[in-house]
Amino acid sequence: PAGVSLEFGGQFENQQRAMRRLSIIVPIVIGGVFLLLWMAFGSLRDAMTIVVNVPLALVGGVLGLWIMGEYLSVPASVGFIALFGIAVQNGLV
Repeated sequence: PAGVSLEFGGQFENQQRAMRRLSIIVPIVIGGVFLLLWMAFGSLRDAMTIVVNVPLALVGGVLGLWIMGEYLSVPASVGFIALFGIAVQNGLV
């Protein structure tokens, strides 16, 4: 009807804002990690070998969410950030 509007708010609005921030921050962080690895090893090939583990870990994480019937949420995104760190650490080892 005229004069009536619908707005999303509360948890949905906060989740959308957090996801927008994460979509900007995560690629910057991955690029920074790549740069640090490149500087530490002095080899583009070694840095790429380690960073290529990140997308593979992402595939496993998304598959896990799908199997469990869960959706990508802010807590799941934080878990993916931890997963990225573990993937890089395992690549170093």
